[in-house]
Amino acid sequence: MSNFYRWPGEKQKDWAVKNLIKYIKNYVYPYHPYLRKLYKDNGINPSGLRDYSDIQKIPIIEKADYRKDNLAFILQPKFPGREKMALYDTDYISKKLILKYVLQAIFNHPKDYVGLWRKMSFKEGKVGRRVALEWMPMHFHASAGSTGDPTPALYTHYEFRNVLPELCANVYLEPDTRHPDDPLVRWDTRLFNLFPGAPHLAFFQAVITKMLTGFSSFDTFGGKVIPTEHQIRLFAQGKFNHISTMPSYFTYWLRKAVEMREKGEIPDLPQFEGGLCAGEPMTKEQRKYFKDLAKILGAHPRFRVIEGMGMTESKWAFMECDEETGIHLNPKFYLWELLDPETKKPVPEGEPGVLTFSHIGWRGTVFIRYYTGDLIRGGMRWDKCPKCGYTYPRITGPIQRVVKDFTKIKGTRVSLADLIATVRDMPGVSSFQVVIDKEIPGDQFSRDVLVLRITPKPDAKKEALERRLKEKVKGVTEVTPDQIIWEDDEKKLEAELFERTGIKADYIVDKRPVHI
Repeated sequence: MSNFYRWPGEKQKDWAVKNLIKYIKNYVYPYHPYLRKLYKDNGINPSGLRDYSDIQKIPIIEKADYRKDNLAFILQPKFPGREKMALYDTDYISKKLILKYVLQAIFNHPKDYVGLWRKMSFKEGKVGRRVALEWMPMHFHASAGSTGDPTPALYTHYEFRNVLPELCANVYLEPDTRHPDDPLVRWDTRLFNLFPGAPHLAFFQAVITKMLTGFSSFDTFGGKVIPTEHQIRLFAQGKFNHISTMPSYFTYWLRKAVEMREKGEIPDLPQFEGGLCAGEPMTKEQRKYFKDLAKILGAHPRFRVIEGMGMTESKWAFMECDEETGIHLNPKFYLWELLDPETKKPVPEGEPGVLTFSHIGWRGTVFIRYYTGDLIRGGMRWDKCPKCGYTYPRITGPIQRVVKDFTKIKGTRVSLADLIATVRDMPGVSSFQVVIDKEIPGDQFSRDVLVLRITPKPDAKKEALERRLKEKVKGVTEVTPDQIIWEDDEKKLEAELFERTGIKADYIVDKRPVHI
């Protein structure tokens, strides 16, 4: 059989649409409480779905829908004799699936070792065990985001056998056309996972990947468990090759490593080959800065910084095959769309749109046409990647929230991502924080005030830097900073940046009592 990931983009998309329709007919419509009701209320009959034009008629789902009742987004068929246990009005499990479980129990395939230690009846024990492996949630990730309301995504054992192994193997994706001196992800490559230990995707993806592929990684559980200085010593002693983290923490980590190297506390790091950054937007200037710091550390001469992205609802994260190739989204277990934020209609290839996805073949928590709210400014191309030679839907940043990443300052709608990038990438700025407040603190009717807290680099001239910052910020956002506060204690400022989460910098602090 030919490699699915080498197929042409149109063939992949046709396959994804065809299998999504099958999935909706056989699993989503019968067993998904929320979507079953939604489709019935909107007169959507799965038997009438034929092609992508029909898929577009399916209502999109947003996070607000999910938060109302997240349990209603878990696939949960009804079983004969257990009707009283049913939480929702879903269909009975199909006879075809029951036959599958009976055959699995008879032949013990896939192999299940529980029977070695437990005497089980055939119907309730062995067959029931197979049912539980496919449908009973056994793991979850949750993300509270900025709202404080948890949005969990649940997994069953079925996904760990049938979906995640293939997604995990993508960690070995490498360019077909590459410089002979480029660092290669090898079987013995060592990953240093800086994401904090918590029930979220960023941490567990590294854990799941090493368990299902044999990839080697060390999980630090974040700076609150292992202080940054100790992490750096471990990284040097263990001769680790790659780091996975958020861009803001990577900045802090690399700066601290440079400081320690200059004091002679760690040696050069020639085995340091690159970083995988996800969780926040990353600019070209920031990527270059990481590579400049890595050079000071004596890292690999062709040090790479790869960008990734994921979210709790998608249940997986994705990455580039190489620098600036676009994030490669999986085309086999998802159908991906970019929609116009106003019309909710698909945008032309390469045009900006909001990322929307549908699960294909998953169990546990499932979404069909989930509107993520992430605006992909560089658009999406579903074609053969010129670098790795594989076919993927590839998205190009910057990536920002359609709603959350904008605010009004002095009546002007400002992109927070643009504001952060403008200050961060200004030559002469070492660390910073943007504070939005009221002229009279706590008075919602007083004038907005934009303040920049800046730690300048040692060779920066403050007067010239202040002038350039005000001109640049105004040019990008149409809002002039009211004040620039020079923070000479960089350690103190950076501690405040990471005080709330320990891993993600709070570059923007909005102190206004009411804002849009």
